[in-house]
Amino acid sequence: MSAVDSISSIQTMRHEEALRRARKRVKDIRSFYVSATMYCVIIPSLWTINLIGGGKIWAHWATIGWGIGLTAHGLSVFAGRSFFGSEWEEKKVEEIMTREKLKVVSSEKQLMQAQMRMLQAQIEPHFLFNTLATIQSLIGRSPEKANLMMDNFIAYLRQSLSASRAQEGTVKQEFDLLRHYLELLKIRMGDRLQFELDVADDLGSAPLAPMLLQPIVENAIKHGLEPKVEGGMVRVSAQRDGARMVLSVADNGLGFSDHADSSGEGVGLTNLRERLAVLYDGQATLTVAEANPGTEITIGVPR
Repeated sequence: MSAVDSISSIQTMRHEEALRRARKRVKDIRSFYVSATMYCVIIPSLWTINLIGGGKIWAHWATIGWGIGLTAHGLSVFAGRSFFGSEWEEKKVEEIMTREKLKVVSSEKQLMQAQMRMLQAQIEPHFLFNTLATIQSLIGRSPEKANLMMDNFIAYLRQSLSASRAQEGTVKQEFDLLRHYLELLKIRMGDRLQFELDVADDLGSAPLAPMLLQPIVENAIKHGLEPKVEGGMVRVSAQRDGARMVLSVADNGLGFSDHADSSGEGVGLTNLRERLAVLYDGQATLTVAEANPGTEITIGVPR
């Protein structure tokens, strides 16, 4: 079961439980009102019969007995709401559901982190071999570029390994990782790759799930810019929007028209949506917009 399905299932269960309790509450109140109405009608009738008939007074027993029962019924319906009644029950159910939700979300987060590390382990060898091959080819003809590429490669590996082991990073760490990654690709692609990184001054230390933007940037280059003869530009930004932080990855490449994510629902973006749903408890948003040319992917997360 996916993270989104788990959260949706919990919400459905909570809604159904609340509806069941509400219906039971209405039935209890209706039952009390019916009993009270019958008491108000029948008891005076019994007293009338008793007084008209004369003889020994017996209607008071029915009045007292039924009255005690009706009082107990009223206490169970109304006063009992807070003393081991429906309100107490509702609070306990809410507490249990909250604990269960936390357990599910915690498990899903651990699973998502494991999937991220596994995905990274699958991607990095390919990137590693290509980078080392490029460095090897540059050593003889352009030692300065080879050294620059090696410096960025070491910095990228250091940031990447640190990010893969962390539960939470910062915006600055994510953008430092992107900078080293893009510098490496720029040496290989030359003037065909241009990039801009823009972070609002007060967002550098803001918490951010690690390795959130790097796969998006990688796809933008792989599917948008590399197939384009003249290459292009990729822009990554982090800006404030009220109580939210908006992260954007935009390129002027070929867009999604020629690969699996053309609908915005491919495997990569589906996994990203699920990861956002788990990491930010359903409060994050992801939108994909086709530009002309290019594509822009925007993530909104709570600050």
